[in-house]
Amino acid sequence: MTIEIARPISIPKPPSLAVFDFDGTLSLLRGGWTEIMVGMMCEPLRELLRPDETEDALQELVRRFVLDLNGAPTIFQMERFAQELRDRGVTPEPATSYHREYLRRLGERIAERKASMQAGETTPADHVVPGAHLLLADLQQRGWELTLASGTEIEFVREESAVLEIDGFFGERVYAPGATPQAFSKRAVLEDLLARHEVEGTALVGFGDGIVETRAVTELGGLAVGVACNETTRDGVPDPRKRDELIAAGAAIIIADYRDAPALLDAMGISA
Repeated sequence: MTIEIARPISIPKPPSLAVFDFDGTLSLLRGGWTEIMVGMMCEPLRELLRPDETEDALQELVRRFVLDLNGAPTIFQMERFAQELRDRGVTPEPATSYHREYLRRLGERIAERKASMQAGETTPADHVVPGAHLLLADLQQRGWELTLASGTEIEFVREESAVLEIDGFFGERVYAPGATPQAFSKRAVLEDLLARHEVEGTALVGFGDGIVETRAVTELGGLAVGVACNETTRDGVPDPRKRDELIAAGAAIIIADYRDAPALLDAMGISA
């Protein structure tokens, strides 16, 4: 496993709180969601290309705003898509309509992966970032408090974390968008956590593959570990695009997965 130190690490004392993003950071059940979302959005936008705008340029535009909002509630990506349609002279449907269609398409892929586990063809370990179960068990054994904070809707996070057998590491400490998704904020989750424990941000380690959570952890003074997993190959080599985005967002450490937990802890300045 490659561990890259992207910026100087200074931890005054061992952290005690770890916050994990869900999709792409622990779970791979939704692997490929980016392509599904970008593909769905590009379908109507192809008919609205601007002069001299190529389809490749359109794809990059959509991918850019989708990834910039990665980690925020999914409805924000749908609202940005609706705005893009509006900017091109089309009256969009409500963002919730696009959200339902995205969930329908993604749901088909998730159902296939769940079915493979039910049939015994794959196991939960095949659908998480490699080494995730072992790292969570290690941190729990050390007495760390583990929290899950996701931009995916709460009912899906709870159900899928149970399917993947990682729910027991978090208990009730699972936070995600509910009935009013726009009200959810990962930064607010982090701030509440620090306030509840009456500690500074340096007590916090955040694991994530998105810009939103990485930036929030860094701004609060915590240690951001960027998880640049290649969700297709799971080969232990950081995805170069994710790597660059996570470093730009403030990640201090870049990893592809958790297969070498002792080396990761050592890089964090924590005795294995």
